[in-house]
Amino acid sequence: MAVTIKDVAKKAGVATSTVSRTIQDHASISEKTKKKVRLVMEELGYRPNLTARGLVKQNSRTIGVILPVSNGEVFQNPFFLEMIRGISKACNEKKYMVALASGTTEDELLSSIETMAKGGRADGFIVLYSKKDDAIIEYLHAEKLHYAMIGKPYKYENDMLFVDNDNQLAGKDAANYLLRLNHTRIAYIGGDYNQMVTTERLIGYRQALTEAQLEVKTDYILSDTIEEKEYRQMVTALFLAENRPTAIVASDDLVAMSVSYLLKTIGLTVPDDVSIISFNNSIFAEKTQPALTSIDVHIDYLSSQVVIKLIELIEETLALAMKLILPHKIVERDSCRAL
Repeated sequence: MAVTIKDVAKKAGVATSTVSRTIQDHASISEKTKKKVRLVMEELGYRPNLTARGLVKQNSRTIGVILPVSNGEVFQNPFFLEMIRGISKACNEKKYMVALASGTTEDELLSSIETMAKGGRADGFIVLYSKKDDAIIEYLHAEKLHYAMIGKPYKYENDMLFVDNDNQLAGKDAANYLLRLNHTRIAYIGGDYNQMVTTERLIGYRQALTEAQLEVKTDYILSDTIEEKEYRQMVTALFLAENRPTAIVASDDLVAMSVSYLLKTIGLTVPDDVSIISFNNSIFAEKTQPALTSIDVHIDYLSSQVVIKLIELIEETLALAMKLILPHKIVERDSCRAL
């Protein structure tokens, strides 16, 4: 029976990915480990196949793009669609291909990434989200794979490449914009609060209200990720109350569109009854009615910069630990009015 890479890994007491990278003479593997693995290969009579030997001189020129776990709703979010488009454009310019990694569960997503990594199908990965206690990041970090993140890392911030906006400042700017329009009863409606971007924008919202000496009311902070019937009931109760909010900071354009529709069903209109400011300035922001005032996070620039820096990392022209914080700006449209 032919000796396999798994046999070598077991005998040497290392992961199969370590054997693979030893074959590639990859810089991430220490010389001591390479020597040990090569001795085992010689002892067992293991000979890398032609594909593996070819990897020593060339990479797959493919970037794996990791989407958050979902049942398909991620492909309905304009932020992710525009990010994928931007990454694809930047990769094309660098003569790299793009492969998507997705899954309906964390285990399914992790399996997809492992298959890509161990099969040499991707030279590096871009993670399009950041959340707490993420098994995907733990795997990428433990395996010493080349990866970058769009967003602020929850962990390993000083050991990885990431490109982001200052989302705390953006959240603060959004709330301050409404305060300047004389709104004092401002709600915050977010998506998944396990996602760092949602939480960071909420922190900024809280800071703005606190500095304006306004109470941060817990019942003014909602999430649209709860069961739909319960979410509708909570929105209805909040906005039909006597001291209802007159304005909303929505964590992204999709959340803003959803809550705008719900307000309409209970007889409230935007911006006459409720002003809304959101984030991402996606294509939907200007197409919806009324057009959304939204904070532009420069998705095209985010996506191009993360590709450029990751490829520099892959091609060993960039050190590992690096972060880029990009600016944002408020794009004023029709969804906000002064009191």
